[in-house]
Amino acid sequence: MTDLDPKAAHLHHLLLTDDEVAQTDLDSLARSWFPGAGQISMDAITLGPGVFLTGPWAVGGDLRARLDAPTWATSAYLALCPAERAGALPPDLLGTDPILDAYPHGVPTGTELEVLRFLAAAARRLAGALHPAGTAVLLQPDPASAVDLAVFAPTSLTAEAVAAEIGRDDVVLDGRTRRTWSISMPALPARRRGRRAAVVTGVGAGDAEPAGILQVVSDRHPMPPLAIGALDWATPGARGYEVRWHPPEEYLARPGRLSLSQRRVRAAVIAEVERIAHAVQQLAGGVVVDDDGFLVALDAS
Repeated sequence: MTDLDPKAAHLHHLLLTDDEVAQTDLDSLARSWFPGAGQISMDAITLGPGVFLTGPWAVGGDLRARLDAPTWATSAYLALCPAERAGALPPDLLGTDPILDAYPHGVPTGTELEVLRFLAAAARRLAGALHPAGTAVLLQPDPASAVDLAVFAPTSLTAEAVAAEIGRDDVVLDGRTRRTWSISMPALPARRRGRRAAVVTGVGAGDAEPAGILQVVSDRHPMPPLAIGALDWATPGARGYEVRWHPPEEYLARPGRLSLSQRRVRAAVIAEVERIAHAVQQLAGGVVVDDDGFLVALDAS
């Protein structure tokens, strides 16, 4: 790999990764976000007209120190895209989005903002970091903050069938219409449950659970994620089963500063979300997608 020039590193948005991330990984993620994205050379991926990712570039110790990057950041992918800036960041939006916070005097918009959001999502998926161009900011999205999953499938399942496959006896039916239904349960079971569970009509479960509530929502989606666009059944109106965590308020107040015990709870919730999504996938077929629109392969265990 060629060493990344420090001036170029400052002038362009950077995705920092370790040596285990390959360009093919970025190519797969890019195709999930940008129509027509793909690798066009050994060191370049097109995201759209006039927008490219180049790399990997080698990140040496001196550049890491300039970027205040961690020691694992040995590679970088540089984004070539036009700067598109709007006005100053409104005071009431300060602290709501780390990407916008990095540009308080002229927030990115349009294609540039979409590229930055993609790089942040890729950094979260790959346990990397984002260095926005022209700033002293280094963003390291927490990979474990991506909890929710969705199963997109060609098969329509009933709430009762899904609840039975989940195998917990604390599942309740929140509501049902002709095309949708929703079930919920405490985020973590209080004890080991039997294999089968009955859906009981009610307003919700787990209101006293410190881990919050899990909800499974079945609905039709007007526009399925781009990542599944090649599947013949992934047309507008495709069936999706969303597995969502509604954490306690204290998890939302300081999402980047969870205590060790809260992180342990979140890890257990992630395992339960993955177990439920895998159960739905086993029944309905289809594929699993995270909230960033990236495909997820779940362990059958």
